[in-house]
Amino acid sequence: MQPPKLPPAVEFLLRHAAIGFGLAALLVMALFWADPGGIAQVLQRAPGHPWPTLLLWFFCGLTLGGVQIGIAMMLQHGPPDDDDRGGGRRDPLLVPIPVRAQASRRG
Repeated sequence: MQPPKLPPAVEFLLRHAAIGFGLAALLVMALFWADPGGIAQVLQRAPGHPWPTLLLWFFCGLTLGGVQIGIAMMLQHGPPDDDDRGGGRRDPLLVPIPVRAQASRRG
């Protein structure tokens, strides 16, 4: 008996979130390699040693995963617009209506 297959939308989100977390791992490794401002030394000497690094990776992964999902959504091929009229001049939906206003003087 095979396990149930995930819906395509969930597979799409999980795949691109995993890509974002992979990019976050590369970012954290680059931070450790470049050591800007001595951040690698600070993270290696932290009292709860792996936790600050894991939290940095996790929150960078959330950010980059969300960005990756957003980019993937925007680059998807979808159905064309609902009308085939194209560009050009169209009838306006909102038309300004002139209203007379009487001015009153104060003073």
